[in-house]
Amino acid sequence: MNLPEGFVPDTVYLLETEGEYVGIFNLRHRLTEGLIHGAGHIGYGISPKCRGKGYAAKGLEMLLEIVRKIVPEEEIYLSVHKDNLTSLNVQKKNGAYIHHENEAEYFTRIPLKR
Repeated sequence: MNLPEGFVPDTVYLLETEGEYVGIFNLRHRLTEGLIHGAGHIGYGISPKCRGKGYAAKGLEMLLEIVRKIVPEEEIYLSVHKDNLTSLNVQKKNGAYIHHENEAEYFTRIPLKR
């Protein structure tokens, strides 16, 4: 794939149930230096009316199965704002640990067991 410098291939996955969109998951197939120190491999969001029902944890779990087939790294990089402990818990439920932090964010890693 011939992308401009600083661009990476990514795939967007929609999570839906009973025909209703619940959330969106964005998988970046590889990382730039900026993504290593920023957003990481995966970003996601759940519709406000669908939050608190386990969709984020299940969606991330499902995405990690795909990740294991595409991403060559031994760990997946994510980040989460410190005021979003619910999302941090979603990541931890899927095997994440806090790798480091700054004033505003936790930077987590999920080891990939193949």
